Amino acid sequence: MNTANHVAFADLSRPMLSPLPFAERERLAGAWRMASQDIADDIRFIRQYLKVIAEKDERLSTGTLVHGRAYVEACAAWLPETVARYSRNLRLISDCECAMIAAGVRFAKSSDAWE
Repeated sequence: MNTANHVAFADLSRPMLSPLPFAERERLAGAWRMASQDIADDIRFIRQYLKVIAEKDERLSTGTLVHGRAYVEACAAWLPETVARYSRNLRLISDCECAMIAAGVRFAKSSDAWE
């Protein structure tokens, strides 16, 4: 975690301007953080599944398939599930951010811009 991010998370001396109870702010922030982390995994898996599916007929110099048929089929089955989970996480992030903005809870709008 870079220094600016660390300071933003670690500086608990700043008063919160939110009228929400502490437990509710923590629940909201926790849901936002978890969905933000989960969406990164979803993106990584979606890219991997698409790559495997695109390479389904590619072979090594020995003539062996790069990916086994069972793995390609599994990736094809996992892709729609992962895209659905990505959509749910994206919606959760949006809902949390709307609630956090309305409640005056601060959060990072990008990894480089803290407000």
